[in-house]
This record gives sequence, structure tokens and C-alpha cells, in this order.
Amino acid sequence: MPTEMSPKAPTILYSHRPKPFAAELELELTAHELIATRGRSIQRFPLTAIERVVLRFSPRNTAHRAFACTVRATDGKSVTFDSLSWKSLIETEKQNDSYARFVTTLCERAERARAEVELVAGVPPWKFWGMLVAGIGTLAGLLAIAGYSVSDKSWFAAGLAVALFGYLGFWMRDYLTRNRPARFRSGAMPSLVLP
Repeated sequence: MPTEMSPKAPTILYSHRPKPFAAELELELTAHELIATRGRSIQRFPLTAIERVVLRFSPRNTAHRAFACTVRATDGKSVTFDSLSWKSLIETEKQNDSYARFVTTLCERAERARAEVELVAGVPPWKFWGMLVAGIGTLAGLLAIAGYSVSDKSWFAAGLAVALFGYLGFWMRDYLTRNRPARFRSGAMPSLVLP
């Protein structure tokens, strides 16, 4: 049963630029709704109409580690935002603290307004298992290439295969560990998908 949100709950603001030179996405979380503004476009999500909030680890590359949140309403509207803001073509700003504070408050208010809201961490199970199988296959292939290259005395190719194995293995372990599909409650926010 949803509980009444205090009308005096403070408004929380968060903004970021999702791509270089893109319009800034401004988010306003009030006691009763989430308002997403980008340029002239304004979307309103009453907290009682939010059916799903998904948090995930969403790295751009090894240098740009980011976390993302997708909010979906019962009418099909959705908005996605993340912890990284682009300042220029090559410069980004991590907004880890303000992002974590915003999504934590969003999950608390959405759960309070609508008890049946789905709070989800990670990627969908089909994507998780597909990436796991493809990743293991790729790593096994790299090991086979390294073994063949060593037997053929192609040291450069062997070294390259081992380096790629290490890089991809680390990236895959980090991505899949953090994005394991799970459901959570707002009182137990999943640290692996938060900065």
C-alpha cells in the first residue's frame, strides 16, 4: 500500500549532458513527480505512474566508467540518464555523488508512491547470459590463438593474444559482476550499480 509523500519533501535536481554537444538533460524530482527537460521537450512522470526503475553499470570505455538509470512509466514513456556528463568532445565530468543521491531518492519516493514499482539492478537475464557465453567463447578463442602462436614461435601474435585475453577478461568480469540481474528495495540499494 503506497504511503503519502510529504508535500514538503525537498525538490532534488540533477542534470547532465549525455553526448558531446547534445542538449543538457535536466531532471527535477519533486514530492509527487519526476520532470525531465531537454531543450523544449518536457516529460512528466507522476511517481504513482512509475512502474520500473533500472540501475546498471554502463561504461563507455576503460577511461569512462559510468552508471545509468532508466525510468519507465505505465504509459510507456521513459527517460535514461547517467553519472557522466560531457563538457566537450574529449572532456567529461563524473557526477558520482549527485547521481547516487538523486537515484537513491528517486527509488525511495517511487517505492513509497507505488508499492508495486519494480526496482531492478543490472541488465536483462537474456543479455547477461548471452554476454557470458560470448565472452567465454572469445576468451577461449584467444587462448587457442596464443597456444597456436607459441607452438609456431610467433611471439608477437602470442603476446597480443595474451594481452587481449587479459584486457577482455578483466572488462568482462567487471561488467558482468556489476550487472548481474537482480531486484532490490529502496532500503537496500545495490552498491555494484552505483558509483
